[in-house]
Amino acid sequence: MVYNNPVLYDQSETIVEYFTIKQERRKLLILSADPEQANTVQNFINEITGQKEYELIEMNDVVQLHDTNKILERQKMGTQLYISAKWDDAATIFSKAIEAGFSEDEIQTLISGEKRRYVYCMKCYHLQEVQPKETETICYHCQISLEIGPFFSRERKGYIGYPFNPAFVTD
Repeated sequence: MVYNNPVLYDQSETIVEYFTIKQERRKLLILSADPEQANTVQNFINEITGQKEYELIEMNDVVQLHDTNKILERQKMGTQLYISAKWDDAATIFSKAIEAGFSEDEIQTLISGEKRRYVYCMKCYHLQEVQPKETETICYHCQISLEIGPFFSRERKGYIGYPFNPAFVTD
């Protein structure tokens, strides 16, 4: 069996509506890359102040986002990671956290704005973005009709798109 690193996807268990404290964690690391979520992050900080050791890092530019590896790699075991960002930044930070040794259980992600959803074509192996509620699409690469399955593939980084012929679909 091949191990595939976790990836952030629209139904990921790490995506939360608000941050929660994990009492068994030694330290809390908050990476905030979205100024629009400042109030939510501050409310969480007010909740944990005096209870847990925490570190807040606000990432206001691309350079800081690229230095995330250094921040994550210097963390000790038992650190809980909180990510507050828009989708693209959150996916980047999430990937770097997994590379640094964090598990999905050690990460909570608060996404502001739209989440992204991808489908993987089983005919031509192309990955493309689709709308959040779409159940069918056409592959941009090979032009075949795809039914978007309920299963997310970590290896393919998208929901499985099963080819079908719309002429044979009966309602």
